[in-house]
Order: sequence, then C-alpha cells, then structure tokens
Amino acid sequence: MRYVLALDQGTTGSAALVFDESGAVRGSADREIAQHYPASGHVEHDPDEIFATTIAVARDALTAAKANVRDVAAIGITNQRETTVVWERVTGRPIHRAVVWQSRASAAICDELRSRGLEPLVRERTGLVIDAYFSATKIRWILDRVPGAQQRAERGELCFGTVDSWLIWNLTGGRAHVTDVSNASRTLVFDIHRGTWDDELLAALDIPRAILPKPVRSSGVVADCDASHFGAAIPIAGIAGDQQAALFGQTCFSPGQAKNTYGTGCFFLENTGVRAAPPPKGLLTTIAWDIGEGPRYALEGSAFITGAAVQWLRDGLGLIKSAEETDAIARSIKTNDNVYFVPAFTGLGAPYWDPRARGLLIGLERGTTRAHVVRA
Repeated sequence: MRYVLALDQGTTGSAALVFDESGAVRGSADREIAQHYPASGHVEHDPDEIFATTIAVARDALTAAKANVRDVAAIGITNQRETTVVWERVTGRPIHRAVVWQSRASAAICDELRSRGLEPLVRERTGLVIDAYFSATKIRWILDRVPGAQQRAERGELCFGTVDSWLIWNLTGGRAHVTDVSNASRTLVFDIHRGTWDDELLAALDIPRAILPKPVRSSGVVADCDASHFGAAIPIAGIAGDQQAALFGQTCFSPGQAKNTYGTGCFFLENTGVRAAPPPKGLLTTIAWDIGEGPRYALEGSAFITGAAVQWLRDGLGLIKSAEETDAIARSIKTNDNVYFVPAFTGLGAPYWDPRARGLLIGLERGTTRAHVVRA
C-alpha cells in the first residue's frame, strides 16, 4: 500500500492527513498554534511553532495510519496564504515573527503606495488591490522594522517566503527556496500574466529580488524532504495556497464552477479557466493553480473573520467552552432580536478593503443574552 501525506498549515493550527491509494483517509492529526496580537490590528505567529507543529502532526498522522514511512509516495502542502516570514539564509532563523495575512500592520505603507498612484499598475499586473492583506507590504514592514534588515536583504543574506516556502525550506534543510504560483500570486509583486516577479513593483516597494523564492508549478516534485524528519526522504510533490487547494479539492475544474469556504475567514473562488478575467469592483483575480498545462485563474472575494469570531467567543469573551456549543446556543432562541455583529477585527476585505474598520456588536438591550451574542 502506498500513501500520500497531506500537510495543511492554517491560521489557527496545523493539520495532517494520510491518504491511501483509494483516496481514503487512514490517519489524521491537528494542533492549534498561538496567536500573537502585539498592537491594535497586528496579528503574528511564531515561525518555529508553525514548523514544529507541522512536523508533530505529520508524525502523529503517520502513526495513526500505521503507515511505513517508506511507503509514503509524496508530500503535498497547503497553507495559509499571504502570511510572511523573513529568515536568515545561513542559519534559517527568522528575523521577526510571521506577519499573518489578517494583520493590518502595513496599512500605512499601503496608504503611501496609493498616494503614489500605483493602484492601477498593481491591479493590472497582479489582479489584486493595494491592501495590507498581501505579502509585499508585510515584507516592507519587516525590513523597515528590523535594524539592518534592508542592507542584509540587498546582500542576499535573507530569504522571504509565504508559509509554503518556510515549510519547504525547513523540510529540505535549506536546499529548496521555492513557492508555487498560487501562493506567489498573493504577494502583490507577482505578474500573474507572465508568471514572474515584477521588477517595477519590486522597485516601488524597494524589495530586493535576491530574497524571493523561485516560483514553481503547483504539481511536480520540487525536492525531497530531509530523512531526519520522518525516517525517509519523501518527495514534496504538490503545493497550493489553501483557498486554491479547496477550489481544486471541491472539483471546480471548469470555468464557472465555484466554492465558498468557511474557516478562519470566508473565501469565495470561481474558476475562470485560462483567462485572467478582469475582476468586478471589489473582487480579486488570482492564479488558481498550474499543474503543467499553464496557469488557471480564479475570481475571489475574501472576508477576513468568520470562524475566527467563534474562537474569539471562546478565548476572548469566555462565552463558550468549545466551538461545537455555538449551534445549540444559537438555536435556543428564535431570532437575534436585532442584535448584529460585524466581525471587522482586522478590517474589512471584499468589496470594501478598509484596513481601519473595526468590529461592531450593536442592538444590545437589557434583555440581550449570551445566546443573542452567539447567534449574531
């Protein structure tokens, strides 16, 4: 029996699944990761914890599957997108915590880019809007914040990567510095039409090309993981950002097919085929995947906080002990009694793209209960 090990590194945790040749899940595991909020609107993760939990859940899933590691044919990786890690090329040590896709830390940099009239160029080349959501302004923010980082980046001493790059770098012992095109298309400096890093946008942000990973296809062996991690060198053969992976996993292979994912956030993607369709106002165009036949594209609408609001009910307010409780609590009342919740904890995504918006809980009165808040 041969197996595939799937690694899913997400915003709230890391997960792994082991599939057999029939596509059945033979083993799985997951672990939460800590969320860090060092300032208003800032969200960060520990890159070392990201990698450590990924290795841990992979080993746990292989154990649960009772799989011989030498029978694992390949590793596939899917990941939270846009989250930005910058590390030292020689030591592999991060120079800063990972700046998470939800973080609004680079909002002022976005304001400056808009003031220079760069929005049309960004839209044309990348399919995106200028927003702190995307990686490039997070890179700029880290290079500005860490003393000497800009000079080290220019000398080629630093590496940038989204989470897929960070995992692959560590899995291969630093032998592979790559990202797939679906993740690259979320950086704000990748030309989605030519499939290359865009020199004009890199210059606008003063980001040295030397720190960037090599863009690769979403399917195909990029390197073998180091045998020290699992006891054998396993080929890493698939990479995709989590929302593009979900589009593929929901078998949306034809233009016009779409999916909506409810997770930490809410993400609607529609396959547009070989055409990078000009997005309607407020939406995005992104690369869905490239599995060897050229890039396929998608339209996307993103809401930053959905499932994460349930985590906030548990950890922030202490109104629930587990996410599973929310369904019964919400159904315990017939209406929300005009209590409404806007989960703009880290700004608003599509179609507003307002990084400074904040959450609202409105319509409260003396009769408002925990159930009303949960239902809202």
